[in-house]
Amino acid sequence: MLPITRRPAWWLLIPGMILSALYIQQYVSEERVMADAQAAVAASALLLIFAASLVSVSAALEVGRDRASRGMTEAAVRSRISVALARLWPSLVAGAIVQLVGIFLLLGKAGPSPNRFPILIAVGLLCALFLHAGIGMFLGSWMRARFAVPLTLAVSYLWLGFAWTFDFVPVRYLAGLALEGCCSPDETLDVAAVYSLMVFSVVGFFGFLLLAMAASGRRGLPRGKANWLRVSAGMLTLVVATSLGLFIARNVAVSPVVARPIAEAECSVSVPEVCLFPTQLARGDTRQVYAEAFEALERQGMPEVTKVVSASTAQVPVFSNDGVANAMAAPGQSRSRALESAASTYADALTYIECPQETSNDVYGWAEVLKAWSIQAAAQEVLDPNERATLPDTSTLESVSIPGETNFLGQWHKLGKLDEKSQSRWATTAYDRLSNCELPDAVSAGAK
Repeated sequence: MLPITRRPAWWLLIPGMILSALYIQQYVSEERVMADAQAAVAASALLLIFAASLVSVSAALEVGRDRASRGMTEAAVRSRISVALARLWPSLVAGAIVQLVGIFLLLGKAGPSPNRFPILIAVGLLCALFLHAGIGMFLGSWMRARFAVPLTLAVSYLWLGFAWTFDFVPVRYLAGLALEGCCSPDETLDVAAVYSLMVFSVVGFFGFLLLAMAASGRRGLPRGKANWLRVSAGMLTLVVATSLGLFIARNVAVSPVVARPIAEAECSVSVPEVCLFPTQLARGDTRQVYAEAFEALERQGMPEVTKVVSASTAQVPVFSNDGVANAMAAPGQSRSRALESAASTYADALTYIECPQETSNDVYGWAEVLKAWSIQAAAQEVLDPNERATLPDTSTLESVSIPGETNFLGQWHKLGKLDEKSQSRWATTAYDRLSNCELPDAVSAGAK
């Protein structure tokens, strides 16, 4: 057995850690994982690109060395399994270090979180490394290193990339990268996605182990009945691994998440009542802003809101008939962003209405005008001048205007010239008409 310092896994460990750190720094934003340990650990799934490649390539090199000097580097009394494990443990440990370093860097980026460390996700990602160790061991046993190493790297990359984009959704969870779609403040992990990855990876590893054990001599070809039985058993084990993994993930959606129970939300004593999840409150409590924004718009004549939540739209519509508003909330939101989210709810709800096919596309442009008015009307009562300065401008209205048709930016400017009562009257009428898939009347210029 080679000395520890000469194991290929240790040569690749530092480059793997550096690449992972650079990837996190460049491509994972703080907002993506802020105050959410689940999201941070799940985001590390993308680091399998580096960790899995390290494991598979170093495993191919390890086994390739043994293959090149078959019978000289190992004692004959040792079983093939013990030899294989002795060869592979540095690869698995090095890959695990790369993955864990990435996890802790992402947790540092996320900061303190009300969620507990998601051990299941971390264990699932570490289990994924076993499959790539098996791939490297198998190819390293069956062909020379100069062919096995590049082929192993290609297979690892292709498997990770191919499975992630496969149309049949359960296949995506066999590779692990799809776990990156978890999680958000209002959604939690669908554990079936992780169990699918774990079962497939571990059982698949034993399939590749049996295939590798079937290699005989430097030619890497199976010789004798026992080795051909190992080939058959290995292929059967891979089929079983795939079948089990697909069965477990059969009901997992495109994103590996399920809606977080609304019972976990923490509600305020304000009117309307505002209920947000702990993650959404982890960097500041903006519930009062939501309540004040809806109160301000109700005084302008908009429909009454009795309760505000920030949950998955699969659970609660954007605006329900009983006055429950579902507004977006995120950790670290400023007061102006919270108000913008609350005030946009009425207009956002209009985009979920299924209008007849013949309905004019102008309904979406008018909804944007209504959104701009709602934000400005609420901001005038809730925010101070400095906070109002951070609100987005209305230039987006120009992008929804079609040349030769309705100029929504111009309509917005006309609306701004009306007095407050006329603006409110137009907005409430426009909301009612848009709710019925009808276009509101154009704004008539008037004096304040």
